[in-house]
Amino acid sequence: MKLIRSVVVVSLVVFMASCADTPNKKNSVKRPDIKVVQPDRELNSQYYLNQAQRQFAQTGDTTERNRLILQAASVLQQEDNCNASIKLLNILTPELIHPDLQSEAQLLLAQCYMQLPTPAVSQAQKLVNKLLKSKHESAQLSALQAVIDEQQHAWLAVSKNLLAAGNLNQENSLRLWRAIGNLTNKQEKQAVVDEPRLKSWIELKTIIQQLGTQPQSLKVQVNRWQSKHPSHPLSEVLPEALVNAMEQDTIAPKRVAVLLPLTGRLSSQGNAIKDGIIAAYLAHLNSASSLNSQASAPHIELQFFDSALKTPEELSEQVTDYDTIIGPLLKEKIAQLIAFLPANKSVLALNRIDSIIENKTLDTAVVNNTIVDQAVPAENMTLPNVDVALETLSTASPEVFYFSLAPEDEAIQLAKHIHDLGLRHPIVLAADTSTTQRMSEAFIQQWQQNDQQQDYVIPAKGTFTDSKNMRKLVSELLDVAQSRQRVKQIELLTTSEVYAVERNRRDVDAIILFANPEQTELLNPIIESSLSPFAAREISVFASSRSYTLELNKNSIRDLRNLTFIDMPWMMPNNPWQDLANDTQALWPQTQDSLLRLFALGYDAYNLVPKLRHLKLLPITSVKGLSGELSISADGEVHRVLPWAKVAQDRVIPIAMD
Repeated sequence: MKLIRSVVVVSLVVFMASCADTPNKKNSVKRPDIKVVQPDRELNSQYYLNQAQRQFAQTGDTTERNRLILQAASVLQQEDNCNASIKLLNILTPELIHPDLQSEAQLLLAQCYMQLPTPAVSQAQKLVNKLLKSKHESAQLSALQAVIDEQQHAWLAVSKNLLAAGNLNQENSLRLWRAIGNLTNKQEKQAVVDEPRLKSWIELKTIIQQLGTQPQSLKVQVNRWQSKHPSHPLSEVLPEALVNAMEQDTIAPKRVAVLLPLTGRLSSQGNAIKDGIIAAYLAHLNSASSLNSQASAPHIELQFFDSALKTPEELSEQVTDYDTIIGPLLKEKIAQLIAFLPANKSVLALNRIDSIIENKTLDTAVVNNTIVDQAVPAENMTLPNVDVALETLSTASPEVFYFSLAPEDEAIQLAKHIHDLGLRHPIVLAADTSTTQRMSEAFIQQWQQNDQQQDYVIPAKGTFTDSKNMRKLVSELLDVAQSRQRVKQIELLTTSEVYAVERNRRDVDAIILFANPEQTELLNPIIESSLSPFAAREISVFASSRSYTLELNKNSIRDLRNLTFIDMPWMMPNNPWQDLANDTQALWPQTQDSLLRLFALGYDAYNLVPKLRHLKLLPITSVKGLSGELSISADGEVHRVLPWAKVAQDRVIPIAMD
């Protein structure tokens, strides 16, 4: 067997060596055999393959041959030819006897797996685990593990492994800074315990989080941090975004134009947002007057324009003399308006235009994807000139930000949170509506980002249409129907009375519901009755804000018992804005939950305007609002993190999260 493998290795070396570029015989000139020493010349992979072939032919020394082949594999990696390197190593590795050569080959193979266009994370991790078991520890191994951890979004592990690797050049310092930015509060505390050298990194992050929207104060504190840590990698070269944030001024609006549909079929939604903006404006005035300082509270003019039945050209003419714009609400109007605006304006759009920016054709999803999931009047639907919009956005464009209450965002947060809890076998139940189906798809797409992890399992998914279909679907997904069938089979096999309890699947650890409050009140008891009391662990049921309403009665609370859900802080019991909530209830006693959420959108939109620029520059910075904890990504999208609550025996209890 060893002889066969040796022949295969030799054949491979001969084959690969023969692939080297041969000189053109027609133009070749016979030269004397003179050895020229070129110590500075970089030797390519073919050189080492040829040397391996000659060495083995002359001496038969397999150890030296294998060492040269390993060197060739290493050079192939440097030549960005990892496919060839992997083929070479897979054939060579079983031939290696010396432990050092085995470790070197495994490390090279794992590195190449991670350099493929689609990294083979699981294969690389298995090799790294082998090296760790053999107590092979090196800076290279730590650096490789950091790359694997990045693919798996294991940011705490990334931080520790990058430090262990030791080579904190500018690129690796920025990688470590990115990992630190993704740590949760709990992970930060753990990081300082596990690796005290991370404390200074976390100190800088804390400064930015606390002062990110105040450039002058931020600059002072960052300078103090640099003085305290003069030899720190980031002290020498600060991240570019941080430098820009310290140098740029905040947005200081003087004349604000608000574009909303105040008439027509979307008037109730537009007016709810308007009420929120006015409430924030008045709160700002009251706060300024209490400070009794004109310098700290410059006068801001606020003007509302009805965007219904208005063309983008007409809207752009109306806002010519305004420096800041809030709105419009509909996606296609946002894209068209931006195409007409000059670069000296700041825009906080109340929706997203992702499909337009990605140069996709608008379809019926645009019609259905208003922030309240209601039909848009046909007379208001004018498809934008996508090419014009894209061309304008890529040149001199205004400063644009996007703030929406997209239901998909809640599904993404649910997926992240459930995975962070260590739950790995979720079932997704969604109503048969366009919105809940989008949420279901968003959850699964987010969950698929964990597919490189060893414990990844594809979520089971089901869609229900009515109450009868609900019970059947839950029974099928939890395998209760199969359990019931087995009980019947046993009853047929015996004349004695059978006492049995139906059992559900043992692997399921979470059930996610995308349904309205009425559907959830039916679903939750069905799920509860389908779960075996003898199960080894409790199955948690999670839901989005669509399953919750402020109008819960005793029966509703009973039916929603043990349900965990997310919603705006504004919709939670005992929130910090009780005076505002009381005023809202007094002014609009019959207001629906959906309109209260739009009120929060308007309130937060107005308060965000002065902070937009710096929140975008520093995505790790966030501010608390009625609609959630708000941050802004590098592409200008406002992201919301919603709080959690659980329905107890007789009330809704907020859950303190990290």
